[in-house]
Amino acid sequence: MSCTTGRRISRWASLLFVVSTLLFSSPSRAELAQPRTLPSAIEARLIGQNFNVTIGKQFRFVVSIPNKATLSELRSAKNAVLRVEVHTAVASRDAVRDAASGAVTPTIIETHDLPFASLGSNDSGDVIALLGSNAGGSSIRLRKSGVYPVSLSIRVGDHESSRLLTFVNFITVQTSKNTLSVSLVAEVSPSLSQTATGEISLADSTRTTLSNVVSSLSGDTGVMSLRISPETLNSLAISSNPNDAELLGQLQVVLAKHQVLASTFVPFDPSSAEKAKLGSEFDEQLARGIEILDTRNGDAVINPRTWFSTRPINTDGVALLARSGYTNLVFSPQAAQSLGALDSYTKQYRANYAGDATRKVSIAVADPQYAASLSVGNSNPVQTSMAIAAEIVAQQGELVAGQRQPLDHHLVVSTLDGTVPNPVLLNSLLVALSNAPQITLRPLGSIQRATEESTPLTMPSGAPIDLRARRPQLQSVVDEIAATQTMLTVDAPQRMWWEDALLLIQSSSLTPDRFDLYLKGFRAQLRGFRASVSVPQSLTFTLSGKSSDLRLQLRNSASMPLSVLVTLSSAKLTFPEKPQVVTVAANSAVDVIVPVIARANGTFPLEIVLYTPDGSAQVGKRIRLSARVSALAGLGQLVTGVAILLLASWWVAHWRKQHRAKAVENHPAVR
Repeated sequence: MSCTTGRRISRWASLLFVVSTLLFSSPSRAELAQPRTLPSAIEARLIGQNFNVTIGKQFRFVVSIPNKATLSELRSAKNAVLRVEVHTAVASRDAVRDAASGAVTPTIIETHDLPFASLGSNDSGDVIALLGSNAGGSSIRLRKSGVYPVSLSIRVGDHESSRLLTFVNFITVQTSKNTLSVSLVAEVSPSLSQTATGEISLADSTRTTLSNVVSSLSGDTGVMSLRISPETLNSLAISSNPNDAELLGQLQVVLAKHQVLASTFVPFDPSSAEKAKLGSEFDEQLARGIEILDTRNGDAVINPRTWFSTRPINTDGVALLARSGYTNLVFSPQAAQSLGALDSYTKQYRANYAGDATRKVSIAVADPQYAASLSVGNSNPVQTSMAIAAEIVAQQGELVAGQRQPLDHHLVVSTLDGTVPNPVLLNSLLVALSNAPQITLRPLGSIQRATEESTPLTMPSGAPIDLRARRPQLQSVVDEIAATQTMLTVDAPQRMWWEDALLLIQSSSLTPDRFDLYLKGFRAQLRGFRASVSVPQSLTFTLSGKSSDLRLQLRNSASMPLSVLVTLSSAKLTFPEKPQVVTVAANSAVDVIVPVIARANGTFPLEIVLYTPDGSAQVGKRIRLSARVSALAGLGQLVTGVAILLLASWWVAHWRKQHRAKAVENHPAVR
């Protein structure tokens, strides 16, 4: 072999060695390098977990990474892990809030790195991390009950791309002693569904709100109290949209598991009602509201003793509610601002108000700190719900540690304005609290009644809305409805429709401009309905005798029989009979016979006016017709004949007188 050939072989061997070295060493380097396609910050959300964990059960965390390409890269990167860090237990509400806000980072007591490649997933591709609660294998080794903060972070090599903090309620001993009673409450009161023209028109926002209620309360959740608008439920039931009927059916299914609070048909502020002396109207609103709830809410239990208010209530309002049978009054935080800060939001209070001293109304206010957490919009509702649940459990622990009996306390939780929270947040919170052994979820009806030992609260004075100016207008509408109803049969459905419309325009939620709009629209409906009965115009009647019958046709364009009072007037005609009430069948006409006595010949106007049967409201417009009278021709001939006879008698008498005078002149005796 030549030297040249040897050198070539040596060069090729060296090259082969270098290539082999690179090929065999590159995988180990790739394991330490972060994939170039992964961003430095990765968006991740906690979308599910089990809050309550007992020994022998698994900790389960479900994390969503919206960017599917990033998730795919994480699963393929061998150095990408989901790190689970368990911190020391928190023992107070403040400690939970400090940890949740990031103000304080509790000490880490355990760390578990779970490779993304080995993590499970659900049908949506979200990451599922499972850890045992015993001492063996990949387990969290806790031995003491408590609320533990848990950090979930995404790490690629030494780089942290995302971090979330949540809480778990670890339980070593099952106990139901000294539980804290907790009630979640919300108001579902969308804008009015009936328009000023009387049509049913549910807004899309209303359907969205109701759909959120369905999704919030579906599944195996704890009981909740709801104040839901009867007017909205009734509109769903009578809507012509088939989707509304389906939505009502879904609502009835979920409401059957919860408690519905008795409510007025439409929002009707009790303080303003009492101030304006509209107490009877409030009672009518309440009676109709309960009737609708009984009919439309399925099998849901109705609580007629607890009023949940999202508006301030003064001493007048408390007195009216007490007379209406309410024993518990619960405020949202915004509605309770006039009461000032309370020293505790779990103990019993009673209202001081002018009224019957034997009636005692308990007062409860939703905790404003929980309300603030429920009301803040965020992209991690499950994470927020876990923090709220942890804080409530910690509060129960504080009561026990302070040697206070949690059973004597009752915590109310709502949003700041009392509206329904984020549906995912609410559902997750209800599930977490319903399974926490330290907590007993109860409806608001379980709040104890006030006693002499209850801490007194002086209610504010003043009416937030002045309804007194509306009383005369409302009374005029009441009178108009009463008159129009006399046109109907006893079982006509319009009777209930108009009564509901009257309740609707009484709503304290209507601004003055909207009140005027609804009032004008409703009166137009009543006038239009009364005008369904009419008399043909541009007719001329001919009467051929002194006493005659006038044939008048009435038409009814309504789909139901209607009754009217028929009145006629004319300067040259008299009507011997009283005005008669005539009933005209649906979509038909009828002839009315009216006896008439003519007083003169000629053509002159005849006015026809229809009224409601009680005579208090006009039906349609006044109709002016023409009446032609030729009934007096025979009488004229008689007068002429008498005149001729008189003239002939005079002529005969005159002739005889003249003839007698001539005879005397020619008599022989006078010659």
